[in-house]
Amino acid sequence: MKIGLRGGHSPNCKGAIGYLDEQAEVRKIYYELAPMLQAQGHTVINCNSDEYNQNADLNKGTNTANANGCDIFISIHMNASGGAGNGTECWLYDASNGTMNTIADRICQNFAAKGFKNRGRKYNTGFHDLNATRMPAMIVETLFCDNSHDAGLYNTLGAKGIAELIAAAIVGQTVSGGAVTPVQPSAPVALGSGGGPTINFKYRVRTKEDGWLPEVVNLADYAGIPGHAITDIAIGVDRGSLWYQVHVKGGGWLPAVTGYNINDYNNGYAGNGQVVDAVRVYYNTPADYAAQYGYQKAQYRVAPLGGNYYPWQYDNETGGGQDGYAGVIGQAMDRFQLF
Repeated sequence: MKIGLRGGHSPNCKGAIGYLDEQAEVRKIYYELAPMLQAQGHTVINCNSDEYNQNADLNKGTNTANANGCDIFISIHMNASGGAGNGTECWLYDASNGTMNTIADRICQNFAAKGFKNRGRKYNTGFHDLNATRMPAMIVETLFCDNSHDAGLYNTLGAKGIAELIAAAIVGQTVSGGAVTPVQPSAPVALGSGGGPTINFKYRVRTKEDGWLPEVVNLADYAGIPGHAITDIAIGVDRGSLWYQVHVKGGGWLPAVTGYNINDYNNGYAGNGQVVDAVRVYYNTPADYAAQYGYQKAQYRVAPLGGNYYPWQYDNETGGGQDGYAGVIGQAMDRFQLF
């Protein structure tokens, strides 16, 4: 087959970050997997991207596959869910292609043989990699990069070991199980740590019951108290600059602010004392930092009152599952995280 292969995201348009940096690791998997597939007799088309914009990044991958008349398209990723989720899953557009169904099932089985949870084959017509290709396509969510168990297994197997599981599935092979002792993962990867100095975001929230709560830096904790609705948010950063704004429940978006000072109600925090249901953050990477290490993004998420976290949002991006903000209009939030 002619296989369009992509290591998800771009060095300049990062994906999820936890114990592992998704983009950096899936690119390593790509470079291990491509020669394995070629050795099996397949032609591999490099569908990777170095774009700085998410939409351009996604388009580069699918456009390359389409332009080269690939038989199938495979996009490699890592999942994230605040540390709670774990395992391997494969996403397809629908169930119409039996070959892709079989490959997806075999990938999940091979990963399960090495200790990962088998989350199975799933379908979604809204994912760009699945709906913008002219050939059958698959997104392989290899593992959860913010889950210690999955990250430990990855550290043990390495990018080559992960690539071998995928390559075996494509050629029609299943792998046997075996004792795998996970290597204890290091602390979650902070934004900018892929070679550059760490960028530290600091933030606080206010609730009617508690007033301003203590400052949090990156993922050291979350800001908020479960069950207590957030009314105001203050955000700062030690490198570069940012702007942010909140949406008031039952109202609209308040003006964006750039400062970090809970005593400055004009430009020191976002909010007016009313319940907040959405927040938008945009990080401006310094030119010298971007030139050496690539552009970075604010990565943030919120949780509704008493509920589980919504997916991570990157800057104010839209498309590809991004809404341009974190939260659900009309639903109060009680926890906020940013890094």
